[in-house]
Amino acid sequence: MLKFLWIFIPLLILGILLNIVVGEVIVPLGMVFDPAQTYRVIILDIRLPEVIACIIVGANLAVSGAVMQSVFRNPLAEPYITGTASGALLGALIGLFINVVLRLGSLSSMIILPILSFVGAMFSIAVVVMFGRGGWLSLVLAGIAVSIMLSSAVMILDTYLLTILPTLPAVVYLLFGTVSGVNWSEDLVMLCVSLPVIAYLLSSSREINLIMMSDEVAQASGVNPGQTRNVLITLTGLLTAVSVSFTGIIGFVGLVTPHITRLLISSSDNSKVMPLSIISGSTIMLYANIISKVLVPGVVMPITAITSLFGVPILLILLRGGRNE
Repeated sequence: MLKFLWIFIPLLILGILLNIVVGEVIVPLGMVFDPAQTYRVIILDIRLPEVIACIIVGANLAVSGAVMQSVFRNPLAEPYITGTASGALLGALIGLFINVVLRLGSLSSMIILPILSFVGAMFSIAVVVMFGRGGWLSLVLAGIAVSIMLSSAVMILDTYLLTILPTLPAVVYLLFGTVSGVNWSEDLVMLCVSLPVIAYLLSSSREINLIMMSDEVAQASGVNPGQTRNVLITLTGLLTAVSVSFTGIIGFVGLVTPHITRLLISSSDNSKVMPLSIISGSTIMLYANIISKVLVPGVVMPITAITSLFGVPILLILLRGGRNE
């Protein structure tokens, strides 16, 4: 695994630098570490918060995908496909609606949105697990059905929010999936939730590996598979919720990253897969953000449009492989 760190860490650092330099205003490379006053605001108030958000969200989605694929024993499980992200988005929009109606401040919004987003994610997971017990394909189909149902509710609520407050930018950010507009306070909230959760998941790699083998193996090794699975699913829902609350739905990072990692290291051992997925997921998010800013000059495209361009072909390949099996 160490040899791949020598690849991904330089790519991660390069991605950070490019995200600081590239944008509507090009920051000269010489100004990155000692910026003039003009560039200081751009770097410190706009670019760096976006960079931190890319790193946190990429890590959250990647590790969530790795854990979901292991505990569900499903190569297609990830927050986007299982409907978790859609549930989290609906919860975030409900929180935004409450914030608008009650005219709460930005501080209240930063608390309410993640909480209701987490509730929405848990509701979505519960429904998908309930109706997707017939195998990995059943889980995917249940996830798609739940996503469509929740997306309909999102469209209704979104239309109403834009009707009563057409200039509300948060609605657009949440729907499109972008790190544009993320500030330091939101980064701090995401960091405070993500760090302890990811640390716990990394320390639980043995239990995740045992559940990935079978419930019988896990039980024989002293692990309660049902209870452990519920804890792990709850924590992945929490990571998804805190990400969706501030950046919206960003699809396929959680699907693609663990598969790329397993392919590179030729192993499914989560003690290796999860740490490398965190780094590679952050790297993918950074470069997707760069592409979103340069694809159409003067326009920032949704990041989820970029990640989906690469994620959908991989999903189709996995579906084809699963059908052949």
